[in-house]
Amino acid sequence: YDDYDYGEVNQLLERNLKIYIKTVACYPEKTTKQIYTQFWRHFKHSEKVHVNLLLLEARMQAALLYALRAVTRYMT
Repeated sequence: YDDYDYGEVNQLLERNLKIYIKTVACYPEKTTKQIYTQFWRHFKHSEKVHVNLLLLEARMQAALLYALRAVTRYMT
């Protein structure tokens, strides 16, 4: 949204994590092992996989909402 204050995000998330989230959510084909290993180095592999699953689920829900909105606009 245009009115959202992204300053909060900048305070809560470190830069590597923000880059990783944007890459996985927006450009999954550009995700590399180097990007994967750079974010949250102190976390276990299983925890990183869990974050990936959450990101992919969020992306799927956003795509479904976008499609539903398009259908709704078409029907009205």
